[in-house]
Amino acid sequence: MEDQSSGLERGKWLENKVEQVRYIAYDIEDVLDEFVLHSPPYTFHNRHFIRQIHTVAHTVYHGFPIRGISEKIARIKKSIDDMGSQHAFLSTGLSSPGPSSSSTNRIRPHPPVSPLLLDDEIVGYEKEKKIFTDQLVDGEKRLVALAVAGPAGSGKTAFVKNIFCKRGIMGRFDCHAWVRVSQHFEAEELFVNMLKQFCYSRKESYPIDDGTNTQTKLHKYLTGKRFIVVLDDIWSQNHWDVIKGGFPDAFRGSRIIVTTRSSDVASVCASSSTHVHILNCLGWLHALTLFYRKAFQDIDGQCPPELKGCSERIVKRCEGLPLAIVAVGSALAHKPRLPNEWEKFHNSLGCEITEDSNLSVISNALLPGYMDLSTNLKSCFLYFSIFPEDYSVERGRLIRLWVAEQFAVGINFQTAEEVAEGYLDELIQRNLVHVSNYDFDGTPRNCRVLNPVLNFVTHKCKYENFASIFPTENTSRNQKIRRLSVRNDCTHLPRNIDFSGVRSMFLLRCVIRLTSPLIFGTLFCHLTRMLHFVFLFFFFFFSLVETSTSNFEKVLRELKLTRVLDFQGAPITKFPEDITHLTLLRHLNFRGTKIKSIPSSIKKLSYLETLDLKQTDVKELPKEICHLHNLRHLLAYKHNVESYVVFESVQGVKIHKGIGKLTELQALSLVKVGKKFKILEELKLLTKLRKLGLTGIRRGYGNELSASVEQMPLLTTLDLCSDTKEEFLELGEMRNPPSKLQRLYLKGRVNQLPTWISSLDNLLRIGLKWSKMQCSPLQALQRLPNLMELELVDCYIGGELIFEASSFKKLKILLIEDLAELHTIVIRNGAMPDLKQISLHKCPRMTISPLGMNNLAKVEELILRDMAQEFIARLRMNGEDRAMVARIPLINSFTSGHQHSWSFENLSDSSSH
Repeated sequence: MEDQSSGLERGKWLENKVEQVRYIAYDIEDVLDEFVLHSPPYTFHNRHFIRQIHTVAHTVYHGFPIRGISEKIARIKKSIDDMGSQHAFLSTGLSSPGPSSSSTNRIRPHPPVSPLLLDDEIVGYEKEKKIFTDQLVDGEKRLVALAVAGPAGSGKTAFVKNIFCKRGIMGRFDCHAWVRVSQHFEAEELFVNMLKQFCYSRKESYPIDDGTNTQTKLHKYLTGKRFIVVLDDIWSQNHWDVIKGGFPDAFRGSRIIVTTRSSDVASVCASSSTHVHILNCLGWLHALTLFYRKAFQDIDGQCPPELKGCSERIVKRCEGLPLAIVAVGSALAHKPRLPNEWEKFHNSLGCEITEDSNLSVISNALLPGYMDLSTNLKSCFLYFSIFPEDYSVERGRLIRLWVAEQFAVGINFQTAEEVAEGYLDELIQRNLVHVSNYDFDGTPRNCRVLNPVLNFVTHKCKYENFASIFPTENTSRNQKIRRLSVRNDCTHLPRNIDFSGVRSMFLLRCVIRLTSPLIFGTLFCHLTRMLHFVFLFFFFFFSLVETSTSNFEKVLRELKLTRVLDFQGAPITKFPEDITHLTLLRHLNFRGTKIKSIPSSIKKLSYLETLDLKQTDVKELPKEICHLHNLRHLLAYKHNVESYVVFESVQGVKIHKGIGKLTELQALSLVKVGKKFKILEELKLLTKLRKLGLTGIRRGYGNELSASVEQMPLLTTLDLCSDTKEEFLELGEMRNPPSKLQRLYLKGRVNQLPTWISSLDNLLRIGLKWSKMQCSPLQALQRLPNLMELELVDCYIGGELIFEASSFKKLKILLIEDLAELHTIVIRNGAMPDLKQISLHKCPRMTISPLGMNNLAKVEELILRDMAQEFIARLRMNGEDRAMVARIPLINSFTSGHQHSWSFENLSDSSSH
């Protein structure tokens, strides 16, 4: 007991020292940033004399703070010296032998497989079980490797064990073994363990030592035998490369089963993509069944009526993760079955999922995956703690934030954004981050972490002082806050907290009313704020909260070292002028707010990289925006969509000359050109652009536009819109169009598509709107090798569209809308073989189903909006064209009514559901 007590004290002492080191690191970072803050900035004056005056004034004003920095450096050095003087004691304490050695306290052992998920508790995954079992016994003679992947707690091991241990499976093989690989394994030890199990399963003795290594012995022993082996919890491809050499392929029908948290590792290990089995989360009914089975074991899994509501809320927070469901159910099985007790448990569920709590099994399952991350990946993962439960974050927003935080830095030929994308992809393939929805091309659109994972991340954030969430319970006066996330239920920020070290501030689900340009105003929550736009899905009904305006004014003025201000969705009405004093600011997000203008003083933000003004009321940018030489992302446009997208749905912003100075720009959208055609000439200088959106393009601008676009070799998205619906959008010919172009949107009258479009081999999506071409656009587009989405909106005045055989080979989504004269669609055999979704909107002359629709074997959804009643009638159960669409699982028809209302008819075959 004395040893244990000594070990606990030493562990506590170590934690305190780690915190001291962290705070010293913060102080060093603050000093470096303060030095940059008080260094001479980029000057905006063209005349030498004025620049000199500006430099002298800056030296006078900032001279005293710079002298103060030297004093801070001295204090930091003293703190480091004090830490160093204790190094001898630290080393002695850590190297002391015996059972209380600090190594046992510092290094947390890999948690064992949870015993909670027993074989008889596996529910769900029925389809996966059948396919998996069939692949084990399908008679395939070659050596086949199957992989099961999923997030921590998804029940991978239990899933495999449930099948592996059945007599009908094991009896088909000559010998079997099950070994746990884990993060840190010794290959020799693993091969010995495996060989022992194979021998034991045949009741044979271990092979005698013949001078060869164990891997060779294993290979020799298994030759000629039909074996099955489970490699549980493989972490990397390198592990697989080491292990697989021990298995012979003698065409005896042997099987290797791998479980892993990484989807990428699963793909490498499996014999083919069909042998990869992804266990995501249980469906609602299966999750509820599993919970009832654990929480009410003594009454055969029957939930008392008074506990049903609370039980469902608890299960919902587990998000279908079997381990979380079983752990929570097991904990509740020992609690009184009283509604108030269960509500109390529900409300404290986030606090329970920690390393030292009743539900530590969940934390233990997640901890190895977290510890396996690099430092930058850990920071990216912990960043999700900033956002509330059930909050999906747009992919692009995450990437821009990580770049602003400098978690991702450009290396070699990769930009910082590309590095950040790689980080996100890795977190997704490790099954730590959940993709809420995907874009048409399979790239993640929105991401979040599941609630049990969020609770783990939030606990880690608190322990490592990564981010502070307000309202929060235990924020000490001396705590150094680096990232501040203010939630809608925060009524005030503590007055005794030092916010001067805050690097990032988020206002989430909150409403801010600005009464003057210098004040942050009143923080309150709406009772009934409705979702006006699809992507502003994170607005909720709020309760009114009042906050001292001076409190927020004080906080804003303290944020002198801040890099990130993210106010997305907060209905701010005015741009706070104090923001322009935050010289080090890199990321400023006002998306979805009500601000109407940007002050000219924004030129002071010389380090700004992202300015997001999407869905604001800003219609013109000040000329001083051109002084922001580090700007990489300038996003400023607004969508106003009611029933259908019309020409006036999208509004761009006016910009003054000088845009060509922003040579670091990667995204610029949407700029309203209008009469200022010289802006098109300046665009030639923006050679790093990946995304460009222009509106207000007039006839006669084609040559300048094409010449500029040719100078953008990295361009992946190009969005062009004419000045009016009847204005012709002239697109000159290009000898060297941007070969990396993936998305192309053309809005406005077009006589004929330019020939260079047919050469865009990387094009994934094209939208043609209001083109009113006399010739079918399909001829120019049908051979694009990678086109996945095609939008045709009021772009053709002919009566017939013909999709030729072998055309559009990779097309997955087809939208045809507002083609007033269209009466016939013909789909030749072999056209669009991969098509998944068809949408037909407002084509009044179409009365029969597209001819050849029955040739589209992979279509999963047919969406109809405001189509002729005769057309709809022919698709109903006994209609003349029913056979053409009989194989499509989902067919829905919508008809618009008064005041943007819609009537709905489900035309799907009920047997297909």
